[in-house]
Amino acid sequence: MKSLKKIIVIGVVVLITSLMQIESFAGQDWQVITQLPTKRWEFSTVVVNDKVYIIGGSLFDNNAGPFGLSTVEIYDPQTNTWQRGADMPTPRTNAKAAVVNGTIYVFGGYNSKDKFLQNWEMADRVEAYDPLTDTWTRKKKMPIPRFYFGLGVVAGRVYLIGGTTGLGEGQEQRMDRVDIYDPAADTWVKGPKMPTRRDPGGVAVVNTHIYVIGGEGWPLPQNQFLRSIEEYDPINRQWQKKKDLLELKNWFSSTVVGDDIYLIGGYTHEGGLQQVATVNVYHPRTETWREISALPNPLDTFGAATVNGKIYVFGSLGADGQFSTDVLVYDTGSRAVEANGKLSTSWGQLKKSH
Repeated sequence: MKSLKKIIVIGVVVLITSLMQIESFAGQDWQVITQLPTKRWEFSTVVVNDKVYIIGGSLFDNNAGPFGLSTVEIYDPQTNTWQRGADMPTPRTNAKAAVVNGTIYVFGGYNSKDKFLQNWEMADRVEAYDPLTDTWTRKKKMPIPRFYFGLGVVAGRVYLIGGTTGLGEGQEQRMDRVDIYDPAADTWVKGPKMPTRRDPGGVAVVNTHIYVIGGEGWPLPQNQFLRSIEEYDPINRQWQKKKDLLELKNWFSSTVVGDDIYLIGGYTHEGGLQQVATVNVYHPRTETWREISALPNPLDTFGAATVNGKIYVFGSLGADGQFSTDVLVYDTGSRAVEANGKLSTSWGQLKKSH
């Protein structure tokens, strides 16, 4: 699986810096403000009423299994405090989550009792969490199990885009498939296929258009990074190719502030596989790029969210393979992001929508 392959890759990357250097440098632009309560990765990250929900994932230190957690932890940026939510009914890792009308919906992912593929199980379940009552309900199953897919919300509907289906050697297939979920009716319909079969690196919604950014293509060789950006217009049900990524990278976190998409950290294939600290900012309307202050160090970031114009990054993996539970924050200076149900994602997985 991608998680295990990433650990191997990280093991051969040269040590960049120490945690002490992260702390000292971060004070200039990125700040360490708290720690993840649970040492986990491959979780889902969403925002409801300016609180960040960290859902599922896997414990980082237990590479032998089990894979998949039910844990829900809620971060309040205003008080800089954490609290527990009700456990998700289905333990899973690499799921995706979206918010529609204040309710959190969790899709797909997988779980396993151990590291052996014959004991892995893909999750086709959809479960909804009500933050007001702290309760979960089960919804109609996904049309097809998948993970590493992208997700965006437009006009109250959730778009599941691309990703991988199947588990085990020779069984995994990346898809161009789009499935659309209507929470109000609890129904599924198919959407127009994405032009490129891929595990999206990032999916973001800006002005009701969905942007699929980078990722890994087909066939399946590891680290086959893509430069392409494709835009989907849900009203006209049409896909359109946009200008390519400037920096060939993947496994970044992404989030949206205003009309801009932020790609945070990750790995690049420029000159060989290596982690990067860059934060690239993409403006879809003009198809232009800029950069903000880099992360304290090259990092593989696990989840990002935006609350009141501030970007929060939850947990990361350094170039030395060391896991950090640091929660970083960067103030963009924007205060125009106040919509409920903002959506964000982990490395190449769940992204921000509002």
